Amino acid sequence: AVAMLGHTWLLLCLFAYTAAQFCNTVQDPIKRDEGAGPWNVSRVERGANGRNGKLVPIGANHPLPHAFYEGDSYVMQYSVRQGRKPDVIYFWQGSKSSRWEKGASAILTVDLDNKNGGVARQARVDMNQEPGHFLNIFKGTFVTLLGGVERAVVEQDKDGVMLFRVKSECNNAGNKKPLVRTNQVEEVKTNVNAEDVFILNTPKKLYMFVGKTASPEEKAGAVKVAKSLFPKKSAEVSEGAQPSKDFLSSLKQ
Repeated sequence: AVAMLGHTWLLLCLFAYTAAQFCNTVQDPIKRDEGAGPWNVSRVERGANGRNGKLVPIGANHPLPHAFYEGDSYVMQYSVRQGRKPDVIYFWQGSKSSRWEKGASAILTVDLDNKNGGVARQARVDMNQEPGHFLNIFKGTFVTLLGGVERAVVEQDKDGVMLFRVKSECNNAGNKKPLVRTNQVEEVKTNVNAEDVFILNTPKKLYMFVGKTASPEEKAGAVKVAKSLFPKKSAEVSEGAQPSKDFLSSLKQ
């Protein structure tokens, strides 16, 4: 019996350790701030000589609001209130951003901070490891897109069908509230599961699938994202073990 109790305790400890490995541990660069201050974002691009980097402000030509390409790197300045110099400068690096872009984002962040007197916190952010403060700036509507921009050539999804996965992550940092992230994924049936929430935009309709075991945070996050990305559409919602037939028929095998 003692041996069995010891074995059970070991399994419980192992489970707790494994679960903790999948929880966010990235701390916020500034404390006691809700992310409600002014901010601006620029994308990292190559300069005319092909070696030096430059920051190109994100404007109306960007395909979707609050969206970063996974193939790019970005620099975001944030101030806790209007009229202040940046309190934190985030340099976000997409999972498929080039080594050059990642390096340039760090260099440009340092340059930007120096020009503002060197008073900001500089925070590197890896895609899908965004801290709570970063996500709060976007009010829960931050998304990543497939593709990117390289030497002014834009690679993006243009077939009119876009699939987004909304997934929550337990959080061991800050206020400990779960963090919700939204990523565009390839619109294939194998990318859909019953654990998360999915948003599918097609030329004619907007669909939302709420998986059987999706969390309340994922459901609430998906509603915010859908309204932010596609404000003129109302989503047709299905719930359970699998999406509706119309949802599935819009996906590739």
